[in-house]
Amino acid sequence: MKKDVLFLPNLLVEGRLVLDGLPENRETKFISITGQDGAGKTSLRDGLAKYYADQGFVVMTSKSPCDQHIVDFLNHAISQNGYEDWYTEELLFSFCDGLLSNFMIQLNGHVDYFICQRGPMDQYAHGVTRSGKTYKEMYEVQRPERLFKFDVYLHMNCNPQVAWDRIKNDKGKDRYEFPKYFTRQTVNTKKLYDDIVAGNDPELEFLRASENYYIDTTEMTIEEVLQLAIKFLK
Repeated sequence: MKKDVLFLPNLLVEGRLVLDGLPENRETKFISITGQDGAGKTSLRDGLAKYYADQGFVVMTSKSPCDQHIVDFLNHAISQNGYEDWYTEELLFSFCDGLLSNFMIQLNGHVDYFICQRGPMDQYAHGVTRSGKTYKEMYEVQRPERLFKFDVYLHMNCNPQVAWDRIKNDKGKDRYEFPKYFTRQTVNTKKLYDDIVAGNDPELEFLRASENYYIDTTEMTIEEVLQLAIKFLK
C-alpha cells in the first residue's frame, strides 16, 4: 500500500520533533545524498523516497541544514562579498550537523527510510572548497564522533559546466552556486570519495563505517541515476 512521504521540517513544532502517529520498532536505514551542486541530489532524494513509499515503506526526507533560521544566517549574515570568517561559518554548519544528528536519534525505529539531502560529510568537500582548509581543520570544528551515523552515503558529482547549466536559472540558488566554485567543488567531491576509499586520512574514519557509492551524473538521465542508486542500495 502506497504511503505519503514525510518531510522532517513539517514535523517540527517550535524546534521539537513531534513523533505522534509514527510507527515503532522499524529498522531505519539512514541515507545521505551528498556531493556537487547541480548533480541531481534533490531529484534522487525525491525519486528514492517515492520508490520506497510506493512499496508501502514509511519514508522521511530532509535537507541539511534543516533549520531555516540558520540557513538565513549562512546566506546573509556571512556574505560572499566581505565577511569571510570561515570558523564562524563552520561552527554554524557543525551546529546544524548536531541538530540533524539529534533528530536522527529520535527518528531511529520510527521510519523505514530516512533520506537526507546533504549531511555531515559535506564539511569535508564543500567546507574545504569554501574555506581552503584541510580535513583536519574541518574535523576539529565538527567533532564527528559525537554524531549519529548514516548507513549509506551516495556521492554525486557532475562536470561543472553541465552542473551550472542545470541550475543557473533556479530562483533558489544559494551564494555558493557560481561557475568558479563549481569547478573547485567537482574536484573536491571526487577527491573526498577517493580519500575515504583509500583510508589514509584519520579524520575521515567516521565515514568509512558507512557504505559509500559514487555516481557521476554528467551523461545520465534522472531515471538512470535513480536506477543505479536503487541497485547500490539493494
